[in-house]
Amino acid sequence: MPSIEYRPDRPKPYRARYWAPDGKLHSRSFARKDDAQRWLTSEEASKLKGSWIDPSRARQSFGDWAEEWWAVWSSNPRRSPASLQTTESHLRLHIRPYFGGRRLGAISVQVVRRWQHELEAKASYDLTMACRSVLFRIMQAAEDDYLIPFNPVRKVKAPRRPVDPEAVFGRVRRRAYTPEEFGRFLAACPAFYRDHFLVQVGTGLRSGELLGLRARRVDLHRRRIEVVDVRYDAGRFGRGYKDRPKSDASIRPVPLGGAVAAALARRLDGCPPDGLVFCGPGGSNRVPRGTRSELSVGNYRRVYDRTVARAGLEDLDLRGPHDLRHTFATWLEDSGVPARVIDELMGHHGGRRRDGDGSAIGLRYRHMTAEMQARVLAVIDRCLAAAQTVLGLPQ
Repeated sequence: MPSIEYRPDRPKPYRARYWAPDGKLHSRSFARKDDAQRWLTSEEASKLKGSWIDPSRARQSFGDWAEEWWAVWSSNPRRSPASLQTTESHLRLHIRPYFGGRRLGAISVQVVRRWQHELEAKASYDLTMACRSVLFRIMQAAEDDYLIPFNPVRKVKAPRRPVDPEAVFGRVRRRAYTPEEFGRFLAACPAFYRDHFLVQVGTGLRSGELLGLRARRVDLHRRRIEVVDVRYDAGRFGRGYKDRPKSDASIRPVPLGGAVAAALARRLDGCPPDGLVFCGPGGSNRVPRGTRSELSVGNYRRVYDRTVARAGLEDLDLRGPHDLRHTFATWLEDSGVPARVIDELMGHHGGRRRDGDGSAIGLRYRHMTAEMQARVLAVIDRCLAAAQTVLGLPQ
């Protein structure tokens, strides 16, 4: 309960005290009892309205609070190094320069709206939304710790994805290959890396998942791979291998078609049980040529980019090996495979928990059947057969 204590030996004899939502006892001294009572009434009212803030911390700068937030957020052991790298970049380049010197209590809805408009004018929609998400989390943590009465980002309407007129008129270049175009890609690809790209397009794996695949995770007898280990390259946040992906939905079995299984069998030749299935050819960094060497995501991408340039696929909007993941999903969708199944194969949450393909409860009772898996593999085998025969490549 709030109380007022009279201390006649003090210059301000009336000390008002109350218990705050943060679990601490707060106090303030006044020369007059009426002033102490008014202050207590105001503080109690703010507690009831949910707008109470910690007066001793309310004047903290955004920059100092962002440091505290980052120290806690980044200390999560399950945080992906790639997520750390991306979030740190957004904070350093697009959020700190604008908000860093402002007091948290001075960051109003209008200030956030002005920042968002300025960012929209110079950055893409996806970057704007990513930076907004980081700012939202920082300000929400400040609200949760009673530094600000409410999160101003919540009151600013998120931008809408702009409509691309060229997409409306059907003139946007595709990011997914047709089987024939992928055949041209394979023909231009160095022989050593051909199986890498064939397996990626035939399974929809992310590049990190492909490069982190261990031999013990491949079951050719059951025609499937288990996606768990991941290769990451995150700049100053390190590079190497993780024993699990950042999302639980990404831990999944992926079935193998005939062409994909044959490519994996070739890669497993001479590979130890815990060895990397998809490695580099050696020949650099004091590793003899022909030795199975670790392959970074960056070097894998460079091989891909050079192959695209040699294949002469200027009509496509190709951006990196992730194009093969787009291609996998497109081939399945074009053949009528349900979106729920595609999401599950690609490690998206939608295939397991969301209700885009029915009720959330209904999803718990619908599973990948043998018939649906056979349908998926038939689509992939048909597309890869067309890719391998377009220029007379062996199947």
